[in-house]
Amino acid sequence: MKNILSLKRISSMVFILTITFIFALLSTYVIPASAANTPSPKEEVVYGLLNLDGSVKDLYVVNIFDGGSIIDYGNYSDIRNLTTSEKLNKNGDEITINTTADKFYYQGTLERRELPWDISIKYFLDGKELEGKDLGGKSGALKIIISIKRNNKVNSTFFNNYALQVTISLDSKLCSNIKADNATVAEAGNKKQLSFTVLPGKEAEITVTADVRNFEMEPISINGIKLALDINIDSSEFKKQIAELIDAVEKLDDGASELLDGINQLSDGMQKYLDGIKAFKDALEQIPKGVDKLNEGASLIKNGLSELSKQNESILNGSLAIQQATFDAVNAQLNTQLSNIGLSIPPLTPENYNEILSSEPLSSISDFASVKQQLDGVIQFTQGLKSYLDGVSQLDAGTSELVVGISEFKTSTSTIAASANELYNAGVDLNAAMKKLRDGIASYKAGTKEFNEGISDINSEIDSKISEILDSITGSDDKVVSFVSDKNTNVTAVQFVLKTDLINLPEIQETVKPEPAKLTIWQRLLKLFGI
Repeated sequence: MKNILSLKRISSMVFILTITFIFALLSTYVIPASAANTPSPKEEVVYGLLNLDGSVKDLYVVNIFDGGSIIDYGNYSDIRNLTTSEKLNKNGDEITINTTADKFYYQGTLERRELPWDISIKYFLDGKELEGKDLGGKSGALKIIISIKRNNKVNSTFFNNYALQVTISLDSKLCSNIKADNATVAEAGNKKQLSFTVLPGKEAEITVTADVRNFEMEPISINGIKLALDINIDSSEFKKQIAELIDAVEKLDDGASELLDGINQLSDGMQKYLDGIKAFKDALEQIPKGVDKLNEGASLIKNGLSELSKQNESILNGSLAIQQATFDAVNAQLNTQLSNIGLSIPPLTPENYNEILSSEPLSSISDFASVKQQLDGVIQFTQGLKSYLDGVSQLDAGTSELVVGISEFKTSTSTIAASANELYNAGVDLNAAMKKLRDGIASYKAGTKEFNEGISDINSEIDSKISEILDSITGSDDKVVSFVSDKNTNVTAVQFVLKTDLINLPEIQETVKPEPAKLTIWQRLLKLFGI
């Protein structure tokens, strides 16, 4: 009995020691949970089979790894080893394999069939919408419209960072008069390939038209890649030219200030001149007392106006030169600004500037409204100056008449008084024209000042606009994320390869004559005897 108890105790102790040894042994081989579940580095190529209307038929993902122990995640309805005969292990959304291949590929069929883009393809023949499957063998005027929009059900990083290339291949023997705006056209044998690029973050509507006969078409392909272009633009030369423009505008503004000062002085002098003419007229009322002095004064005025009239042409040419210089400067500045936003206008002239700057879309841009005000001021200045010179000529002619009138004074004092009054009225008109000229120059000066202030910070605006344009075409440096699962945190590249069904000619149904039924020997014997 004691021996039996001893054996039981020994067995219990051995069992306990064995269990303890096993747990101790296992503890030395425990792999941390975080290390065991870390997804392996990989690339993803998403293959999409699309229906003719652009809807998703099936989505497959080819996952590409370096060999060894692989852990991946994805909700797949089916998985397939594309490299070796080794078995893929699937536990929920976790896929594992330990492969000897240097490069390992496996394919998974996604349960969820959603792309980052909503793709819609519509077909029209002779203006009537048809389903793609009904186009095979048809003839007429074909229009294909492909609409690409963001799918809000999918992570926006793909829409915002991936560029799409849409390619349509048309048989040149079956399609003529092919038109496709914004397409890159390439000839490939008897095929005409139309390629369209959709930039990251942009929606698109692509339209292709053609005259077709016995129509058939290869699949439309849509490829998507993450766009991250490294583009550096040296804007120093452009800024140098802008600096020259700013300097020219500053000089124009300074010149406008000097011109306004001169016009103000001329206006003050004109007022004094008018006051003098008034005094002269008043003096003529005292004709009986000062005929000789009046004749002498009229002669002096006539000489002065003659000298002044000699300068009319030079002054007018000078104002026209200022006007032309202003239009040249504005044209240069506008051409630079408009070229940055892809617009162009014909050169502005005094005859067409009002119509051009008042048209859409220029009239809605405040900078162009101020440019129009400046040009209005220049035109007013030139017209006012011309009115002034015309007034001087009129005044010169009037003075000549005055001199003649004074010589005839003794016979017609009433004629002399009337002439004096006309001279004064002409002076009033001239003074009014001078005030308009002054107002026009003041408006012009305000315009040049506003123009000068408006372009003072143009260099920083140029940098900002260049950055904005580059951001719209180069994508961003956002981290690559998995299309399949958020658990795949070590993805180096994702690519989309999408294709629609092809459009085939309809199958020709052949009429097959039924083979005669085989008769048994007994039936053939009866038939022989007509039974």
